[in-house]
This record gives sequence, structure tokens and C-alpha cells, in this order.
Amino acid sequence: MKNIKNLNFLKGQLIAHRGIYDNKLVFENSLRAILKAVSLGYMVEIDIRLLKDGNIVCFHDDDMMRLLNVEGHIENLSYEELSYIAKYDVPKLEDVLDAINGKVPLLIELKSLTKRGLFESKVADILDHYEGEFAIQSFNIKTIKWFSKNRENFIIGYLIGKSNYKKEYFFKKYDFINCAIDILSENKLKRLRSDKPVIGYTVSTKEMLDNKRFLYDSLICDNLLEIDKVK
Repeated sequence: MKNIKNLNFLKGQLIAHRGIYDNKLVFENSLRAILKAVSLGYMVEIDIRLLKDGNIVCFHDDDMMRLLNVEGHIENLSYEELSYIAKYDVPKLEDVLDAINGKVPLLIELKSLTKRGLFESKVADILDHYEGEFAIQSFNIKTIKWFSKNRENFIIGYLIGKSNYKKEYFFKKYDFINCAIDILSENKLKRLRSDKPVIGYTVSTKEMLDNKRFLYDSLICDNLLEIDKVK
């Protein structure tokens, strides 16, 4: 019997891209950024990576220079080493789940490219115990395939950009699509939405929000404090 999934939380939402932050006082993917978005009722999108000691942290870039002003790849560090050099507290996935505690839905992008299978299984084991609404997503089709095989009850999304948007024709075992807002025509979006929810990324201005809001089921947004005047 096919597992019935409730995808309603992916529809009609504005999603805070890495939380609400300025990367000066409040950093993206930090607990402060995430909890600010939660306090305003926004669904939150985060990025996660696997460290060398098996810990999973919320961090977007492989390289640390942009956010931490340190050379090197974050996945080569242990959590203890990362905590020593970071200028803010980089949270573990478990920290984020404990902080959100089901208050808003969570959209989780798996970013690590190494240790394929190990990363997914560690994420799955953590999320097995989380009772809030969440969905996972990735650009990597191997990650999507792993979850479709090993966690059929999880809501799984395929991230689509210019480099891989044609590949979505070849594998259909995902529940929603998250695509760059400048690559698909309105007719294509309508066809896709008739089959699965389609999220668009990334909206950064109010004009863009007004133009794209009704083309997608949900939108991932930067600068929500400025562009979402409803709040």
C-alpha cells in the first residue's frame, strides 16, 4: 500500500531562506536566525553538512571563507574544531530540531557530497525521532533515491537549477520540486503543479514576490522583514 503523505504545509507558504539574518550580527542558518523566522510564523529552510566526526551542522557553504573568514572546507573539521574557530555558534541539526519543536515546518537541504549513504542515514536516524512537520531536499539525485528507498514515509523534494532541470524527467520518486524561479515557463509550471507541489527559489524583493507569488505553491525568500509587508 502506498504511503499517504500530507503535503499541505508546502502550499501557500513563504519560507525563510536560512532564517532571518544579516550575516553581521545574526548569521544565516544560526539558531538566532532560525528562531527569528519561527517567531514570525514562517516556515524555515536550512542547509546541513556532515563533519568528519559524524556531527551534522547547519551550514551552507563547503568553503568557510565567506562566513567564517577561514580557509578550508568545513567537512574536514570536527565539531570541536569548528566551534573553536567559528565566530558564532554553528548549530547541530539536533539543536535546530529542539529549538523549533514543531512550531513551524522545516525544509532541510542536504549539502554534503562525500560519504554518500552515511550522510543520508545519519540524517534519517535523527529525523526519525522528530515529531514536527519537515521535508528534505537535494540537488543530488542519489540522495533523493536513497530516501525514496530507505524512508518512504519522508517527504522528499528535488532541487532543480540550470544545471540539472532536464534530469527531473528521468526519476519521479519525489514528492515536490523546488526550482530556480527563472528557468521554467508559466505553462511548464502549471503542468508540474498539476502533479506535484512546486516551490520557487529565491525571492529577494517585494516586486519579485508580487510577480511570482501565484505561480508557485510556495516561495523561498530572503529579506522577509522587508518584502513581506503582511508581517
